[in-house]
Amino acid sequence: KRLAADGRGLREHTINGNFATLSESLYVAERQAREEVRMRALVQKRLVLGEKERREKDLRELANQARMERVGAAHQSQPQGQGQSHYESQKRSPTEEEEE
Repeated sequence: KRLAADGRGLREHTINGNFATLSESLYVAERQAREEVRMRALVQKRLVLGEKERREKDLRELANQARMERVGAAHQSQPQGQGQSHYESQKRSPTEEEEE
């Protein structure tokens, strides 16, 4: 009732010309911030992938080194001429099969 009595609802509202400038500036700032966040996430992802690849490479090298040490230890522990695996010792040569 008070608004109708003093005529405030009858006035025409005008928008300041700087409002469009402010709105455009906010839009540009938001777009730029989103792009920066996207780029930061991309860089972070690349760093994580690089770190993961480096760790996998280190683990592969350690596994290979352990295999080489195991093979070296196995060769040193076997007497000369006993270097055959279980499979090779069970296998018969073609000449042995012909003799039977």
